[in-house]
Amino acid sequence: MARLSLEFGVAGCIAPGQRVSGDLEVVHYYAKGAAALVAVIDGIGHGEPAAATARLAADTLLHTPDDPLVSLLARCHAALRGTRGVVVSMASIDLQRALLTWLGVGSVSGVVSHGAANLLAGQPEELLPRPGVVGAGNLPALQPAIIPLRARDTLIFATDGINRRFCDGLPPDIPPQRLAEEIVVRHCSGKDDALVVVARAS
Repeated sequence: MARLSLEFGVAGCIAPGQRVSGDLEVVHYYAKGAAALVAVIDGIGHGEPAAATARLAADTLLHTPDDPLVSLLARCHAALRGTRGVVVSMASIDLQRALLTWLGVGSVSGVVSHGAANLLAGQPEELLPRPGVVGAGNLPALQPAIIPLRARDTLIFATDGINRRFCDGLPPDIPPQRLAEEIVVRHCSGKDDALVVVARAS
C-alpha cells in the first residue's frame, strides 16, 4: 500500500486588545516521515501568559512525538502543573497504515471529513473530547479513537474562538490553506483567540 501524504493549512486571529495569541498548533512529522503529530492547543486566558503555557505544552509534545497520545497528554498534564493549563485536541496520523488516532481534553473541536466534497454534504466524524483542563485537577479517563484514512480525507481542528458549526457551508474541494482561512473569515467570533488547522490526506 502506498504511503499517504499530508497537505496542511493553518489560520487564526488574536483576541481584541492582545498582541499574541494563546492558541498554538503542532504539526510535526516523526518516524522518518511515516507518521505525523497534529495538535491544537488553547492556553487558558489570553495574551502572554496563555501563549507561554501553550508553548510549554507544545514543547512537551514535541519532546517525544512518537509516544502514545495518552502518554503525551499525561506528560503535558505533569509539565503544566502550576500554570493556568490548556485545552488540547491532537491526532497521530500513521501515513503508512492509513490510520488516524485522536483524542482531546477541553473545548478544541475536531472533525474528519471523508472526501473533500463531503464538507458540504453528509456528516463528518466528530471528535468527542473529554471535559477538563490539562495541567489542572485530574485528567479524565482517556480512550483514543481510531479512524481509517483515505486520500482526500480532511482533518480539521478549531479552538473555541471558532463557531462550532464551522463545517456548514464550506466550499468543497479547496486547498487546505484556503480552507483554514475561509473558516476563520466565516466563523471567527472576534471575541477570543482563534486557530484552525487543516490536514488533508493524499
